[in-house]
Amino acid sequence: GDVGLYEIAKECHLLEKLDLCQCPVVSSKGLIAIAENCLNLTALSIESCPKIGNESLQAVGKLCPKLQSISIKDCPLVGDHGVASLFSLASSVLSKVKLEGLKISDFSLSVIGYYGKSVTNLMLSGLRNVSEKGFWVMGNAQGLQNCRFVSDDGLLALSKSQGSLECLQLEECNKVTQSGIIGFLSN
Repeated sequence: GDVGLYEIAKECHLLEKLDLCQCPVVSSKGLIAIAENCLNLTALSIESCPKIGNESLQAVGKLCPKLQSISIKDCPLVGDHGVASLFSLASSVLSKVKLEGLKISDFSLSVIGYYGKSVTNLMLSGLRNVSEKGFWVMGNAQGLQNCRFVSDDGLLALSKSQGSLECLQLEECNKVTQSGIIGFLSN
């Protein structure tokens, strides 16, 4: 719980990686304590933590300048404000991002597109409030500089999640092959 995170924050100032999975009693207060005291945090994974919300992500973005990897899955209190503040504050080195099963909207995707200059690995899944417009804005915001990292697997995942996609433009995506294109078109 939060008491355990307070102790970790108090004693483990060199902490680099934190994985909070199915921690129903850990709240934003515990994660904020980590952010305030563990400035070397490079990787954070939060899954199925119903009491962790936006304010903790804002603290992580503001206070953890070395954060390179973030994974957030099935956290009902995490929304657009948390994701947007995380990206706008921690955009300089954040390279690996996984957002799954969250109640975020097109707004979050636009922020990722604008501030995600260092993102090389982006995984978006189960975002029911996100539309094609969000993907369009994300792609046109000129922040994501790493189209060359899009692969056949990423293209196939996009085709399965976006059944009503009408237009897709790929440029300089060297990891996309004919197999990826055929798989995309078959969906």
